[in-house]
Amino acid sequence: MKQLTILITLLIFQSFALSPLYAQKSNKTKTKKVHEVEITGDIQPDPIARKARPDRHPKAIPMPSIAGKSVNPDNHMHGIDISHHQGRINWDEVARDPKVGYVYMKATEGTNITDNMYSYNFAECKRLGLKVGSYLFFRPQYSARAQFEHFVSVVDTKKQDLLPLIDVEVTNGVSTTTLQMRLLELCDLFEKEYGKKPLIYTGKNFYNNHIHSNMQLRTYKYFIAAYSFIEPTLYSDDDFLMWQYSAQGSIRGIRGNVDCSRFVGRHTINEIMYR
Repeated sequence: MKQLTILITLLIFQSFALSPLYAQKSNKTKTKKVHEVEITGDIQPDPIARKARPDRHPKAIPMPSIAGKSVNPDNHMHGIDISHHQGRINWDEVARDPKVGYVYMKATEGTNITDNMYSYNFAECKRLGLKVGSYLFFRPQYSARAQFEHFVSVVDTKKQDLLPLIDVEVTNGVSTTTLQMRLLELCDLFEKEYGKKPLIYTGKNFYNNHIHSNMQLRTYKYFIAAYSFIEPTLYSDDDFLMWQYSAQGSIRGIRGNVDCSRFVGRHTINEIMYR
């Protein structure tokens, strides 16, 4: 009798599980979960704003223009920017890679941080004749002059091939007005030292939200980061020289991923040459 009761219970459960109502409810639940995952994955803030630390980028879309044998089908020179995050680089191998027409490397950050691979990276690039420039990671909560003085204490101005680069991608809690004021002061210090205006690197969204509103800052040359297959556009259709299109570049001599960029439109490397 007990076995018969168990058998009847199992048959009832199986019949219920196979019913259209139950199947429909089960499918709806699965669809809802998949839909939630898709929505979460599609929400992508500006890649620069998502950096966990300076120079560390999230996953980006690789560009087909540097894949295979056809390196520059668009006739725009490609290059890389690096820091200590790439570790010890084999620059002899890098120099053989046709995707590297120029190199920007991190020198300093804020008022007292020096990239511990800068001296080695810079010396190797000069030894191999690579076009090289140095950048400062800007911390807007600190004095512009103190950041500039730290940079020039590390960087030999006379040995630079490319214009100095200011990496602007965080607010660190200061207002847009304060950020703009200190950035302009820093740019002015660079211009007095180099005799030329510096290049400014930032993300597309950061430019639109924190730089575009200042007419003086809009007169500078820009290096824009936006990880996409489509060349970015800025508010008011503002012009820019260079586009960092991926953080997943593969370059011989460098382990792991590296940031890749290229010139856009009519712009060429001559516009960022210091010497």
